[in-house]
Amino acid sequence: MEAIAQLGSLLGLSFICGINLYATVAAVGLCLKYGLVHGLPPELSVLANDAVIFVAVVLYAVEFVVDKIPGMDTLWDAIHTVIRPLGGALLAVLHVGEGSPALEVIAFMIGVSLASAAHLTKAGTRLLVQASPEPFSNMLLSLGEDLFAVGYTYLSLTHPQWTFFLTMLLVAGVLAVFPVLCLVVSMGVRALGYRIRSAFGPRSSPDPPKDLPLWVQLAFEAVRENGEETLWAARAFALRIPGVPRYASVQMILSDRAVTIFYQKFLRKRHLRLLKDQVTHTPISSGKFLTACILHHAGPPWIVAVYRALAQTLPFSWRITKASREAVREGKI
Repeated sequence: MEAIAQLGSLLGLSFICGINLYATVAAVGLCLKYGLVHGLPPELSVLANDAVIFVAVVLYAVEFVVDKIPGMDTLWDAIHTVIRPLGGALLAVLHVGEGSPALEVIAFMIGVSLASAAHLTKAGTRLLVQASPEPFSNMLLSLGEDLFAVGYTYLSLTHPQWTFFLTMLLVAGVLAVFPVLCLVVSMGVRALGYRIRSAFGPRSSPDPPKDLPLWVQLAFEAVRENGEETLWAARAFALRIPGVPRYASVQMILSDRAVTIFYQKFLRKRHLRLLKDQVTHTPISSGKFLTACILHHAGPPWIVAVYRALAQTLPFSWRITKASREAVREGKI
């Protein structure tokens, strides 16, 4: 059990560094300084140094504020993509104490891996929240992360046996959703990059024939009807489309007759098509970087996300309800 306890503390501290490095360092330092925990390797006593605690608390205060601001939290996470894993690795190396060089290398790799897994999970979750048009969910999530970081750090120091099994469960959960996390992070990074580029350039819709990949252009030519006119085309992300992997990057074409989604699944190029007359209404909801467009029809609604700047160029005709279109045909409006 002693080996599990030592390993549990190492795993727990490494993992939680990926959520909030500075809160973890400050919590460990304060616990050691005031004698709240005992039996830790002497190498960790460096964290009880007043200067280390002061710097950790100041950086945590900065992160506490920045992490509550939508958009800034994403940039902060991007900056700490390397810092948090290295911090987790450093704590893991300190935890093994005066071990052999091979043991220190193993501890370093374990620390980097666990902190990276936690950081990816945090970043992916936060990017999903960015799609929400209101800031309160972002603030509540950030506060929850702060409490979790401090609480899990204290648990890792005082009940390492529990932490060992809890960390194993958390890692298993991360591995289970890892493919989705990768898609979410990719979606968020692309959205952030587009937001930065659009701040220094025009926000007009790209020329559809030039913006689309060649295979999409050829596939659309094969399915389009005679006289069908392309109104808008750009990259989008499948938040919920039957048969399409969630958060996958897709190419969306809006025409005067249908919406066509092109995507790849299992290395095969596929497409879905929804006729405009089948769509009843298309509400949109803007987040910080992405705008969610909901296509309601007789079946399950399609929910796609487009870059917020491009959402402003969506054709107005696609925002008119089916009832309104019928009224236009009948000359009522």
